[in-house]
Order: sequence, then C-alpha cells, then structure tokens
Amino acid sequence: MKRIKIIDVPHYETDPKVIVKQLSKFLEDLRKKKVALDLIGDDERSAEFNVSDIEIFGEELSDGVELTYRDTWRITERANKLAKNRVAAAGVSHLKREEYDRLEPSLAGMQVIMAQDQNWADELAAKLHADMPWMARATEYAWHALRRSAQRGEPVRIRPVILNGPPGIGKSVWARSLAAALEIPYADVDATKGGAGMALVGVERGWGTAQAGRPLEVMLAKRLANPLIVVDEICKAKSVTSNKGTSYSFGDALLSLLEPATAKAWDCPYFRVRFDMSHISWVLTSNNVENVSEPVRSRCQVVEIPDVTMEQLQEFALRKGEAFGLSEAAIDAVFVAIAQASDVTGRRQSLRDIVRMLERAEMLEGRPRLQ
Repeated sequence: MKRIKIIDVPHYETDPKVIVKQLSKFLEDLRKKKVALDLIGDDERSAEFNVSDIEIFGEELSDGVELTYRDTWRITERANKLAKNRVAAAGVSHLKREEYDRLEPSLAGMQVIMAQDQNWADELAAKLHADMPWMARATEYAWHALRRSAQRGEPVRIRPVILNGPPGIGKSVWARSLAAALEIPYADVDATKGGAGMALVGVERGWGTAQAGRPLEVMLAKRLANPLIVVDEICKAKSVTSNKGTSYSFGDALLSLLEPATAKAWDCPYFRVRFDMSHISWVLTSNNVENVSEPVRSRCQVVEIPDVTMEQLQEFALRKGEAFGLSEAAIDAVFVAIAQASDVTGRRQSLRDIVRMLERAEMLEGRPRLQ
C-alpha cells in the first residue's frame, strides 16, 4: 500500500531508551574502529588494508571497547536531553508521553487504500446494486467516483454525498456495505445527539471529557488515511450550549472537515497538531435535505433515493429469509404480510419492518409446540 504524510510533525526518535541504545552502539563501533586502526598502524604495510578490512577487524575486537559506568551515565544524560530537545523541535512538547506514542507510529506516513482498475470498480458496483437495487443512484455515484480514482491512480475516496430519502430504506446500511466492499474502516456519527459535534472533531485538552474525534480515532487505530465516515440524519443535526453560553454547532464542526482547504491542514483541538483529513470519504444520510444547512449542502452532492417498492421489499425478504434459514412456507407468509401490511397499519413499510417480520417468523419456527 502507498503511504502519505498525514501528521504535520517531524518524525524524530524521542524515546530516551532507544536513543541510549543508538548512542551506545555508535560509541562501541567508534572505539572498535579506533583500536583496529591503532593495531594496523600507518606504515607501508598498512596501506594494504582498506576501509572494509578495518570494519571487519574492528568487529572481531572486544577488549578495550566495553562501556564503563561513566560512559553509560553520560550517554543516558545526553539521550534524555536530546529526546527533550527533539520533542520541543517537533512542536509536541505539550503532549504527554502516551499521547505522543499514539501519534508516533504514523509520523512517517499512513497507508491508504488505493483504487484498483476500472474493472474492479465495475464489479464492486454490480455487487452493491445486486444486494440493494433501490439504492441504484447512490451506487452509481460511488461507481463513478471509484472509476475516476482508478483512472487517475489515486487513493479510494468518495467525495461528500448526502443520500436523501425516506427513513428505513437502508441508506446507512448501504454506506457500511460500501466500506466493507472497499475493505476500508468506517465510523458512524449520529448527528441527532447533542454532543455529536464534539464526537466528530474532538474535545479540547483541559476538559474532563477531552478526546480526539471519531474520524481521527479510526485513522490512528487502523493507521489508515482514507476511512469512510457515515453521518446519520444530518437533517436533524443539533447544537449544544455550554454552561458558559458557548454554542457548539455540529454543522460548523462538520464544515471544517468537508471544506478541502481546511481539511488538508486541519487543527485537531485535542492533540493541537495539524492533520491532513482530506482523504476521508463522507456519506451523509437525510430524510429531508431542506433541513440541512446551506453551507453543508453546498459542499456535498445530494443524491435523491426513492422509496422501496413492495416488490423490492419482497426480494429483500427472500434474501434475508434464506440467510435466516427460514422455510419456504415461512417466507411465503412474510410475502403475504408485506402485501397486506400497508393496508392494515395505514403506513408505509420499511426495511426495519421486514427485518422484524423475519425475526418473528424465525422465532415462531424455532418455538416448541405446546402439546
């Protein structure tokens, strides 16, 4: 996999123990070489030896090169000072050791999942469409994005999209299926929760609940720069107000990650370090896109998803029923229930309703009969 620079921090070795080992090895090698040169001398015959001979000769020597207690003490003092100076030079002296250790594995770069060829994009889209045909417009959008990335030899990335459609048709499920097909990690953020904005970008250091945001947590945990983030119900995004009157808007927090310029050099409030968050794929779901703020809408492609038809619900029930191991009679009973449900309940049926029907049928089939 390709690696790209994500964290705007120089990659220095800052662990004093590692630095002690490095300096100790350097001093031992230096002394071995000096002993070898002293034994070889600088007369006419010494000219027969070259640099590689001296290094081999030095490796075979042991007497006179062992580190003394004073050597070890001086090296340790120097290593501690060097580690401290390197942390200061990297601009991360405000971080605790354990916090820096979370960043350190990714300082040299994070891996990215690369788009394969266009045939790969075609096959992936065909499978998504076969599983959820009513999400065809969303699949088409992702298909074109993947073909474009493959054609350009770029990392996998779905530009921000809002899937707008009725509730319960599987918009979030489709997004998770896309992540699974791409074999990239994903994270869910529920925009309806009061603290969703803080969960998205993180909480500043100094607060009792200080933490990094969900997208960054996924990136650091998986050491991957292009996860897929699913924002559920962006149309119901909320703002919260602190006891001091400070307002925290989910939309404003999201904009800092959607806007290409700010995402490229995004300041994390928790680590207080800049990250390149521009490789994230964003899928937002909505039931009423008119309730989504204009700044967020303007940075996303809106894809309208139609409601699921009765025939599509029945096809879904058939696939799920077979996966549940239901009998043909049980699946037929669910088919009849789907056909009559809207008239009986007086409301539209969703995928959630079908799953409940299937679970009920599974329970009835597995229930022991009363004698």
